[in-house]
Amino acid sequence: MVLVAGFATTSVYVSTLIVQRNEALQQTSRYNTSFTIGQAALEIARLQTMLASYALRPGQMEEEQVRLWHDIVAGRIPVLESGDVGEFILADPRREAVLRDFKVVLRASEAMLPQLSEPGVAMRMVQLWARLNVPLTRLTSAAHGEGGNQVTGDLRELSRLHWNFSYLLIGMIVASFGLIVMLGWNNQLLSRAYADVQKLLRDLRVASSDLEDAHARLGRAMLESQSQNAVLRRRDIELNTQNTRFDAALTNMSQALCMGDGDQRVIVCNSRFLALFGVSREVTEANTPIEELFRAMEERGAFGISALRRVEEAQRQWVRERGAGSLTVEDENGRALALSHRPMPDGGWVATYEDVTAQRSAERRIRFLALHDALTSLPNRTLFREALEKALTRQEAGILPALLCLDLDNFKIVNDTMGHPTGDALLTAVADRLSACVRQDDIVARLGGDEFAVLLADASLEDTLALARRITELLGRPYQIEGRHVVTGVSIGIALADRPDMTADMLHQNADMALYRAKAAGRGTWRVFAAEMEAEVQARLAIELDLREAMARQELELFYQPQIDLKSGRLVGCEALMRWRHPVRGLVPPNRFIPIAEDLGLITAMGEWALHRACADAAKWDTEVKVAVNLSPVQFMTGDVVPVVSDALRQSGLSPSRLELEITESVLLQDNQATLTTLQALRRLGVRIALDDFGTGYSSLGYLRHYPFDKIKIDRSFVMEIGTRPDCAAIVDSIASLASRLGMITTAEGVETEEQMRLVKEAGCTEGQGYYFGQPLPLKEMTLLLYPGASAVGGA
Repeated sequence: MVLVAGFATTSVYVSTLIVQRNEALQQTSRYNTSFTIGQAALEIARLQTMLASYALRPGQMEEEQVRLWHDIVAGRIPVLESGDVGEFILADPRREAVLRDFKVVLRASEAMLPQLSEPGVAMRMVQLWARLNVPLTRLTSAAHGEGGNQVTGDLRELSRLHWNFSYLLIGMIVASFGLIVMLGWNNQLLSRAYADVQKLLRDLRVASSDLEDAHARLGRAMLESQSQNAVLRRRDIELNTQNTRFDAALTNMSQALCMGDGDQRVIVCNSRFLALFGVSREVTEANTPIEELFRAMEERGAFGISALRRVEEAQRQWVRERGAGSLTVEDENGRALALSHRPMPDGGWVATYEDVTAQRSAERRIRFLALHDALTSLPNRTLFREALEKALTRQEAGILPALLCLDLDNFKIVNDTMGHPTGDALLTAVADRLSACVRQDDIVARLGGDEFAVLLADASLEDTLALARRITELLGRPYQIEGRHVVTGVSIGIALADRPDMTADMLHQNADMALYRAKAAGRGTWRVFAAEMEAEVQARLAIELDLREAMARQELELFYQPQIDLKSGRLVGCEALMRWRHPVRGLVPPNRFIPIAEDLGLITAMGEWALHRACADAAKWDTEVKVAVNLSPVQFMTGDVVPVVSDALRQSGLSPSRLELEITESVLLQDNQATLTTLQALRRLGVRIALDDFGTGYSSLGYLRHYPFDKIKIDRSFVMEIGTRPDCAAIVDSIASLASRLGMITTAEGVETEEQMRLVKEAGCTEGQGYYFGQPLPLKEMTLLLYPGASAVGGA
């Protein structure tokens, strides 16, 4: 009985353990940690889907669903913090960090929930919750791994119990046989008992086999579930990535995009489409007829109706033909729209639209600039050449064109002294005045720099000369540029196409030769081409070539003209005048080469040489006679005139009080602090400053007040006619009187007769200079003049 009782107790015990383990395994397979965490991830994904749906189609029902799922997700926090799930999460700091992020996102989302209906809030909440996708996915994967480990352990425990039970069965069988031997008399009872045991063994084997099969099926199911979960996660990530990229592409496209289906209904339009055509989002929603969309575009009026209908008709044709194409239309207001249409395999299509108004305008501007001057908008050399050649082809009909080549006088001085912005403004003003002078059929062009040209389509010599006079008079008037007084003139060369074989190059060359002649005549005038001018132009070109080498060959020298004190008749100074001793042409006068040197940009170097040479010569004279040196406007405005003067004084040893620098009013055209600062710096060196040719041009008494002058030199034009014109006498008298009151010396230039000397002396002039006192002398003769006994000169 003890064995039977032990057998029964063991059987009950083992069966109870099997039943308990089986139930535990079933419970683990149904409600494990991975399922709870996975359910939380799915609920968050569902909440993001509801938020995205609400962002696309906001409504009361969608808002209630969003709030419902928000509450469901919030309810997951306690579940994740309690039981086996809580223990699993808190067992690892990284899992615990995911739970903290969950709470932070939940609090931020709850703060944004009241503003859900405001634009953009729903999408920001989607982006907020999207931060948990990857961490929750990793947490779920970890839970799956933990659950799988638990199931494996349970299976191992069940297998151990199975073998223990089998061993018990064997033991019980042995015990049964012993019991049969010992209790043979009760064989029938034991046989029935044995039969029952055998039946129980069979049932247990069947149950064990079924349990093993169940375990195998459960294992396969778990593997398949994990595989499906992994696939679903990958698909979800890929879908989110594709959606994000698609949304980003649509939103950030520079072109407007519209996609239509085979039934000519809207599939999607991007935000650029709405902005370009000014339509509302409602008319671009899915399934809106394309025709209705175009009517809305016309109503908004972003582009002209005719242009939009051309676009609509072109797209209809491409849809019918299942073809592709591009089109650019321009409406009546000048707005340009570019269209690109492409078909899709399912019968739909996709089209992009772009406002190319600025591009079209830029292209037109590029074409314009290719043939026009960028500064003045006048035709450039290329367009002018085409017009000139076209005009010459009309000679056969008796129409004779005329060409005027213009060059501004002293423009380089204005540009260098006042700056390039002022020079550009002057060129623009000149272009405006030129355009106002000519007829509608005539052409004004800027050829480059300060060179302009005028083409008269049909004009006689009289008409051309009248135009030249009008241009000279109009362009010679003062300009007011940025509050400053600017004066320039113009030289004009005129050539007529009076020969049937005249070409554009020949006509232009003839006009250039006439222009050279006009500039050589003193500027501010015009000349008509004549055949003999070619020789003169060639001679000027030869002078230009030789002048470039004159300094290197030491062909330049200084002559000195005496300056006399009118009261004592004593020699008090001399003016250094440059001469060019050419080996073939002999002594070239300054009016022949100084203007050319200015045009060639050589005047600065020549001026510095003259300053050093004059200081060196005067330093050798054992006398207090002063030496006067002219400074050109370009030389003065280079910015280094002070160190140049200082260096000349230092190298020569000449006393600064014996050096007198003469400047003309053109230096003062730029009335600014820099000019005053330079003159004051020169005065601090101890040199004297003289204002040359006073009374000509646009003389201003303000110059005498603002600038530190020691001497005023009255221009020879007033002195030459002082005895015949009362106005000249009055001007000389006024200048001398004014200078006396200001404490300045006055020098009368160009004194050639005794009468002129007497009149300027009576007017109050303190010094005189001119052929009456002595003509310019080379250094050797000037040195002889300075010997004792030659201090008083006159009548020469």
